[in-house]
This record gives sequence, C-alpha cells and structure tokens, in this order.
Amino acid sequence: MNGKKLATVLNRIFNIIFLISFGCMFFVIIFMGYSNKNNKYDEKERPLIVLAFLLLLVIFTAVYIFIQKYKNNAKYKIIKPDQNLTDKNVKIIIFTVAGIMLVIQLIVGYLLQMEPVTDLEKLNKYALDFARKGNFDLIQKEYYQDHYEYLIRYPNNFAAVFFLSFLYRLAYLNYGYVPMFIPIVVNAAAINVSVLLTVFIARKVFGNRKALMVLILSFLFAPYYTYVSFYYTDSLSMPFCVGMVYLFICAIKSENRIKKYIMLAICGLLVFCGYKLKGSVILLLAVAVIFLILKFKVKKTACLLLALIAGFGLVSTIYTAAFDNSGIITKEQSERCEYPLTHWIMMGLKNNGSYNKDDDAFTRHISGKEAKQEANLAEIKNRINDYGLIGLAKHIAYKSVWTWEDGTYYVSHHIEKPVRKNFLHSIVIDKNKYQPFFFVYSSGFQLFLIFMICMSVLKGCIKPEINIQTFLRGIVFAVFVFFIIWETRSRYLYNFTPIFILLAVDGLDYFTEKITPIKYFWEARKKKT
Repeated sequence: MNGKKLATVLNRIFNIIFLISFGCMFFVIIFMGYSNKNNKYDEKERPLIVLAFLLLLVIFTAVYIFIQKYKNNAKYKIIKPDQNLTDKNVKIIIFTVAGIMLVIQLIVGYLLQMEPVTDLEKLNKYALDFARKGNFDLIQKEYYQDHYEYLIRYPNNFAAVFFLSFLYRLAYLNYGYVPMFIPIVVNAAAINVSVLLTVFIARKVFGNRKALMVLILSFLFAPYYTYVSFYYTDSLSMPFCVGMVYLFICAIKSENRIKKYIMLAICGLLVFCGYKLKGSVILLLAVAVIFLILKFKVKKTACLLLALIAGFGLVSTIYTAAFDNSGIITKEQSERCEYPLTHWIMMGLKNNGSYNKDDDAFTRHISGKEAKQEANLAEIKNRINDYGLIGLAKHIAYKSVWTWEDGTYYVSHHIEKPVRKNFLHSIVIDKNKYQPFFFVYSSGFQLFLIFMICMSVLKGCIKPEINIQTFLRGIVFAVFVFFIIWETRSRYLYNFTPIFILLAVDGLDYFTEKITPIKYFWEARKKKT
C-alpha cells in the first residue's frame, strides 16, 4: 500500500469514528437531552426544540435548493443567472449583510450591557487599574495584602488582561475615563470580522453560492449578536482562529512557494495569539500538522511544517521572554500557585465536566506546582477507577451532550447582571418571560448544525479524499475529543462556531443532493416541464 492509499484509508477510518461519535450524540440529544440546574431541557421544551430543528431543516434546505436550482430557470427569474452573480456582486452582498449585522450587533451589545461576572470581572479589574496607573502593581499588592493569586494561578488569562489593559489605557489617555462601551465595539468588530473571513473561506472552498448560504446561516445565528456584550476570550480569540484557517487554505492553494511559506508562518503566529487568549486554539496547529502529513509527500511536508512551526515558535519565544523579564509575577510565585494542566483534566472527570468549586479548592490548597500535579493525577486515577469502563462511557456521553446541545452557548449566565433592564433581557435571560423561545430557537439551530456536520462527515466516509473539508472536519473532531478530556461547557465551543457553519453548509449540499427525496422530485418536475 503506497502513502496516498494509506492516507485515504486513515481518512476513511477517521470519518467513520467521527460519524459514529457525533451521530450517537445527536440522537442522545434528540431523545434524552440532559439535566442541569442552570440550563436544561424539561419535558415541554425538548419536543419544541426538536420541532424547531425540523422547521429549520426544512427552511434551510428549501433556501439552499432555491439558491442552487433556480439560478437559470426562465420561469422563475427571481435570482439572476450565473453571469450576473459575479465576484464583484457577491462581495457587495457580503459586505452589505455584514454591515447590517454590525449595526444590529452594536444595538444588541448596547442593550445587553452588563456588569462583568466570573473571570471577566477579575480581568476587567486589572485592566481598569492599569488604565489609570499604567502598571500592574495591583497583582502583587493583592498577593501580599489579600493573599489573592488569581492571575498567578491562571496565567493563561494574562493575554486577555494585556489586551484589555492596552485598550482601556488608550481610552483613559484620550477621555480621562474608560467608556465601557469600547470593549463591546471591539468585540462586535471581532465577531464581524470572523463572519467575513468565514464567508471568504466558503468562497475559496465551495464557491459563491454556497458562500451566500454560509452568510445566511451566520446572519441568523443568534450567538453572533448575544455575545457582543460579553467581551471575553471566547469571541476575542475567534478572528485569530478563523484567520488562521483562511490563511492556511490560501497557503495550501497558492502556487507561489515563497507566499506559501510566509502565509504558513503567519498561520503559526495567529495560532499562538489565539492560543494565548483561548488555550483550545492550539488544536488548530495539531490538526494542521496532521493534515499536511496526510496531504503531501515527506520532503514538501517537512518544508511546510517548518514554516508553520517557525511562525508559532518565533512569536512564542518573544512573548515568553518579554513576560519573564517583565517581573509582573515571580518564578517563585508561579511555582507555588500556578495550576498544572492536570487540574482541568481532573475537573473534566466530575459530574458534567464543568468548573467545580470543590476541585478548585482541592488544587489551590496544595502548595507547589509539582505537588498539585501529583495530587491531580492521583485523583484522576481514582475517578477513572470509580467509574469503571461502562461508567466512564456514560460520563463521556453525558458530558458531550451537555457541552454541545446548548445553542445559546451559556451566554445568559454571563450577562445576568444588566446595567439597565430592557425588553431584550426578557428574551435572552428572563426564564419567566420570553427566554424559552430564544432557547428553543438557538438549540434547534444547534441541532441543525450538528446534523449537517454529520452529513458532511458521511460524505467523507463515502468519498474519503483528503481536501480542505478534511481539515475542517479534523478541527471539529479535535474540539470534540479535547472537551471530552478537558473541563467543559458550551461557551468553550464559541470560537469554533464559524467552522461548524462551514461544515454545516458542506453537509447541507450533500443532504440536498444525495439524501433527500427533493432531488428526485425536482428532476421529475423538470422532465414534465
């Protein structure tokens, strides 16, 4: 068996495993749901969510067929023929819709302004102090006076603090105070740029008409509006995530060797920047490495990997050296207080795998990073032994469903303290008013995305060629596996939602062409006319 055949076989095996995993999760969501005190299906909501999914399935399928099939029909001249759907006209449509989205995002962001809670509250405090004083002395002051060590325990949040601090400092120097609508505007821009990049990825991979379907789904995706006021790492990291995918695809398609290497180096840089904001972005680097190994011959793969890893390694070295020399925290403090990676794996093995106060206290009260790690590893072993094989499988299934089924991406929990109440809060966060409608629509949309991802993967099982769709599927599956192992909640999926939408359109294309009876109805209708 030559290398190409082996890569094809491995790709088919990957798609089969992916389809079984996601397919099982989809059916569990449909028939069982989950039980969680913060955000749960009850016996009334679950049928409504399934109904919403079916309605969206019918509507989006009809819209997609309309876009694809009516393009040259003389009887129904609603959509102009292909020659009028030029790249220029498509770009006009894309930027017009993105502009409308931005206006809506800013309005929704303003109306849903909130008092920061959980981690954002802590990050916001340090950034505001830096804006006024121009230093990070508050970190050491709290450490010695109040024995408060948040950023020392979680140094992964430093990049977000640096970003907000720089933003707030500019505002403070210009206005004498920090208008709290500024991070909301920046967050709206981050989400909007991500949508634009997603649509342009679709144009490169699928063509203009499928790109328009990606645009429609993005426009109707509620979290791209409700997350604007929650300016945290989930959305702020998204442009780096989607930007890396866009440049990676451009590099793979480029015939110019120098441009290819430069773009791959920038991909590595973007992965690092995204990773410092949101750790899960590192998955893009791993998937890109595997994809290059499967796609190209050894010598070419080595050169491409060198460019990709060089970009990541260079900026990583510069950032690490600058941070270590800054003196913001000392090595001794880091060694004593910082949590090891095993802490989040341990948390992922309890209940639904989300943040747990008892687990946090367990790790915090052990002094020394190495001692923390040893205690975590011992607890991980105990929990796996307590579950047993069947129990562990049930835990993974429960955890996966809890992570993936919430189409609101847990946003109501993070914007639950509004600056001023208005009608929009009755839709997004008030369970006694209209929030159930928002939840049903969003979760129905999420089911649609999961179902269509399954269709895309089914296509990969039947036609296991290694292409850009393989890369996109690899990202989603890597995210799926990562959050089986790691601490989890639906919010952590948010920065990958553009990839979900891209794969959903790929699946929708396969669904309409091969699965639905609509194809045969359409062909029979054309014969009659």
